[in-house]
Amino acid sequence: MKLAAAAKRAYLTESDGEKLRRLIEGTVASMTADKLSTRYDRGLEHDRLYQKALDEFRFLILNPRTRLASLRAFLDHELPQGRPYYVKVLFLETIARQLGQQWVSDDCDFVDVTIGSARLQELATSMSFDLRNNAPDRNAPTALILTPPGEQHTLMPHLIGLLFESLGWASRVVDPATIKTPVFVQAVESADIACIGWSNNRLAAEFKSLVQELRRLRGEARLPLLVGGVAALDSVDFLVGLGIDCICDSVYSAVRICESYYELERISRQARAAGRTAVVTPSGIDWLTP
Repeated sequence: MKLAAAAKRAYLTESDGEKLRRLIEGTVASMTADKLSTRYDRGLEHDRLYQKALDEFRFLILNPRTRLASLRAFLDHELPQGRPYYVKVLFLETIARQLGQQWVSDDCDFVDVTIGSARLQELATSMSFDLRNNAPDRNAPTALILTPPGEQHTLMPHLIGLLFESLGWASRVVDPATIKTPVFVQAVESADIACIGWSNNRLAAEFKSLVQELRRLRGEARLPLLVGGVAALDSVDFLVGLGIDCICDSVYSAVRICESYYELERISRQARAAGRTAVVTPSGIDWLTP
């Protein structure tokens, strides 16, 4: 990377992990700022406009008699209007986190958590089905979402997959049981980026084996790896030692970083194919001849 002294422009001539990391929080971050703003990074529980809706929806979702259609109708009509579709997904993610916090503080029991998680996953599946069948973009980038074998928390992978889809990506949530099967191999080969959720520290060996398998299958066509979850945040040195590209503390940051990675990869591929140099600036992308 060369820096032009006057314009302070970053010259991107090849795809390289270190260069990508340096640019993500710089000029490229502005490319996705319109999709996920800081207010959503903090969580909807900090937005007073959503406080009443969060309380009411949490009550509905814990009631086993509440129908899926009623939950969908609430998301369509009871949330603040005029917001992008993906805010509905962030709303569900906030509900999931609040249930987890209530469980830790003994403010709800195992039955509540089980019912709430099941209903949230049912909602995510239903909404994902709608998005995939509504004018799908066959050229959209694909996010592979998976967990190490033995991971018990399956809700968050489905929610982050739905968040990707609401932002125009294709997503594929892979069952850890399919590792070593042709289905898993095909999913890895077609992915543009991989997000791994890891919440159980006792699965460190399984996590390491999963990372090694992903890299073996991709070979020279390196797949960017992003990791999130409680265990990930407690194991930063371990993940750095494995060469993980990025550690995320929220679903919002994971998607923002994935968009930046993909955009940089796309620019780099176009530049190499055309024999030109891509120049990333705050105002956009310029193309230079060699």
